[in-house]
Amino acid sequence: MNQHKNLMVNYLSSHKSTPPISGDRRTRRTPSDTSSNIRRPANRPRQGLQNSSKHLSRTPQRKATIHEIPDEVLLKVFSFFGAQDLILVSQVCQRWRNLANDNSLWRPIFLKYAPKSGTEASGTGSLNSLSQLKTACIRRCIEQRNKRVFRYLRKKSPYTGIAQQRDVEKALTDSCVFWQLAFVDASNNEVCIQSRDLSIHTMAASVRWYNFDSQSLQSTKAIRIYSCNPIFFDTKKGCAVKDSPYQRSLLMTFQLKWSSWVGTNKPVGENDTINIYSLPRGLAIAVWKDGGEVAFVCVSFHLHHLVDRCLRGNSVEPFCPPLPPVITDDIDSAFGLHGYNCTVQLRTMKQQIWDQQFRGLNCRSNHGGGYAQFVLIEPHERQIINKEIVFPWKTEAFKGKVQNACWLDITVIDETGDVFWAASALVNSKATSRVGASSLDFEYCDDGARSIDLIDEVGKFHMEFSQTDDRDIYITQAILGLTLKAINARFSSSYR
Repeated sequence: MNQHKNLMVNYLSSHKSTPPISGDRRTRRTPSDTSSNIRRPANRPRQGLQNSSKHLSRTPQRKATIHEIPDEVLLKVFSFFGAQDLILVSQVCQRWRNLANDNSLWRPIFLKYAPKSGTEASGTGSLNSLSQLKTACIRRCIEQRNKRVFRYLRKKSPYTGIAQQRDVEKALTDSCVFWQLAFVDASNNEVCIQSRDLSIHTMAASVRWYNFDSQSLQSTKAIRIYSCNPIFFDTKKGCAVKDSPYQRSLLMTFQLKWSSWVGTNKPVGENDTINIYSLPRGLAIAVWKDGGEVAFVCVSFHLHHLVDRCLRGNSVEPFCPPLPPVITDDIDSAFGLHGYNCTVQLRTMKQQIWDQQFRGLNCRSNHGGGYAQFVLIEPHERQIINKEIVFPWKTEAFKGKVQNACWLDITVIDETGDVFWAASALVNSKATSRVGASSLDFEYCDDGARSIDLIDEVGKFHMEFSQTDDRDIYITQAILGLTLKAINARFSSSYR
């Protein structure tokens, strides 16, 4: 190596120092020998090299993108994902959707969470498309979940005639359902808030949301409430898989124009800090008096068909349970006007205030205002309420009580044993004049008379209270009304 280096150095040195030979055509040219007197700067490159450098500088350095990764590599990357991640990446683009739905990725998920027969467990089942296994896996997991959950609901409560409280609680706990409240703006965008604050009572279940971040109702077009039902379960642990994909079922939608609603409806309860408004279908919204922002939202779902509505609905339309068959009777002239059982409960979010059942109810001869009326409590049949009618509330930072407000749950069973009317709503006991005071044999305070009213498209309920000088509260009257329209539709009658 050193010998070659020395020869190269000597050669260059000799050629650099050798003067030009006279008469040699290869003499070196000087600037004066050129045809132009323009001098080129010493550091200026030659024209050819300059153009070449400009061309190289304009060419951007090209980088590979993720779209140039071969399908085989992406499939290998996706093979480390769970079901939730595969569903997420399938929403990126069409190519990723096709890859994320590939049967090779969903086969281990299917075998882990949804095998049923020996053929499927061995992976030899026939598949007609490259993405059929994902659909089959999700469908099978939902079927297994529903089969496991609905086995709790085979018996009815002998007291209320609907599913028993403890059975509904087991079903909702086993399905790991949670609840989602969505505020919808004018562009149909949803701001969703989740909650697992569930309280189950004899006839209804209450859910509450109170972790709001300056949520205003002025820009809200609608309010939607969903049940979120996980799909994949760990059968050994008996719970949903962490971060499992879930199925949303729409439970209710309420079109809201808040300024108009507040202008035409009074609060059902208030104190120094909040106003509570009762909306249809068991929805209640509390707003701060200072600023008008949402303090908390709570909703009460009647237990009748609640699990069906949660697990069998979809995100677009609520589940509609089948209507009982129409019953006819050509012999009984008062068919559909007798034999009813009614259960009534007053409660808070957590505790019961008063509960009573009334059996063998028969309609009076007069049908006032399109209703068949049933008297539950006469003035001389007063019943005492041992607890205060109050609505406790709380948020992340505050808590308090609203006087003279509570939840009212009603279940009416007809003579065939089917549910005729099921309702649950937040009501207030408002001051009223005492009715039938002359017929009362008890001493009540003149300013202690109050009443509760609930009405919807199927029925109405009216209850009156009176307070004694000893501060005891008694129910002095309770009347149930069922619309003749609903009775005619159920019993194929023509009452007016």
